[in-house]
Amino acid sequence: MDFKNLFRKIFNDSQESLTPQAIINTFNNQFDSPLNTEWHKTDQFYEAIFYKNELEHIAVYRANGTYVCLKINLQLESIPDTIYQAIKSHGEVMNAIKINYTDLQNFELIVRDQNLIRYSLLLNTHGEILDKKIV
Repeated sequence: MDFKNLFRKIFNDSQESLTPQAIINTFNNQFDSPLNTEWHKTDQFYEAIFYKNELEHIAVYRANGTYVCLKINLQLESIPDTIYQAIKSHGEVMNAIKINYTDLQNFELIVRDQNLIRYSLLLNTHGEILDKKIV
């Protein structure tokens, strides 16, 4: 018996059954053919983690079904040049996420400096750093 898949099915099914139907309906109307959708609840939001075009996506919703944002894990070579030029002096890029809100777009990047300290940088589409913190 494959216990890993058994436990995954039990826990994923229980998470989805706890997700309000309004959120599931909004998600299904918003995304066509997502792959391997998993639902998670944070303190404030519900998140649908899924794959589309071979990239991990995270759709975030409020409990009433209102869409908050979509986070897309980017391949490092697809980071827009404006963003890359703004952060390259901060260290080596480890991870990049594009965050799409209804009316704006941001980028969150994890960089590692020469002392191996990791930072989270939040930038707008113009490459302006909105926030920087150690992670």
